[in-house]
Amino acid sequence: MRGARLHLESITPSPSRVVLAARDRRFLRVTSFLLARQGFLVDSTRRLEDLLDMVERHRPGVVILDGMDSLTMTARALAEIEALPYSVSVLVVAEVPEASSPTSVRLLHKWTSFDQLLDEVERLSEDAHEKGEVSHGRA
Repeated sequence: MRGARLHLESITPSPSRVVLAARDRRFLRVTSFLLARQGFLVDSTRRLEDLLDMVERHRPGVVILDGMDSLTMTARALAEIEALPYSVSVLVVAEVPEASSPTSVRLLHKWTSFDQLLDEVERLSEDAHEKGEVSHGRA
């Protein structure tokens, strides 16, 4: 057609949502800030008891869970997340990661380099995007 114009739009990927659960205020603030600067939508809680509700509400691709306080509460939170009818990747951080951690859960040292944490969150987020089970906007 004469005079027709082709308009190309750049396609930018939607930001991925991460739920961060940690009682450690410093870790929570620093990690939330750094992830948000990298374009992630971050929801956080200091109460592990609220984690499942946040995950159900926001349907993140990735949950970062501080496993420092209570192994029992961490195990319970993992079991609740795994029981959901959709997939959520979980990254557990701990001061002293145990070599005997379950292979289904990725475990990092809590104060590892941010680049390593970011690489892991991006990898888990990409896996969630490929499964098509990620929420992007605010709930």
